[in-house]
Amino acid sequence: MAEAIHRLDAAFTKAVSAKDSQGLVSAFYALDAVLMPPNQPAIVGREGIRAALQGMMDAGVTGLKLETIEVGSAGDLAWERGKYTLSISPPGGTPIQDVGKSLVVFRRQPNGSWRAIVDMYSSDQPAQ
Repeated sequence: MAEAIHRLDAAFTKAVSAKDSQGLVSAFYALDAVLMPPNQPAIVGREGIRAALQGMMDAGVTGLKLETIEVGSAGDLAWERGKYTLSISPPGGTPIQDVGKSLVVFRRQPNGSWRAIVDMYSSDQPAQ
């Protein structure tokens, strides 16, 4: 299970670098997944998640590094607690990095694969 989650993370970061929101969503998220970004309402379902992630990519996201702190499981559910570093180069703006934390809950699918059902993250930067 932990190895499968690490493979999902690698595919996620690769898709972000390639700006492939469709590939990212279909490989990482379950059909009924919920994305819980900071300071926004929850986004339910793959299409909404895809649109939100594409918006981030269009805003200048150039890379993502994920670091796993903890992985655990119970039956058909698993979780991953981690850190992220997001590189952003906004068009016409100054490049920045955002560092934060994440918690993802995965569910084993009928075919034995794992997909995220809840993805929540928040920045470590102070509120402005």
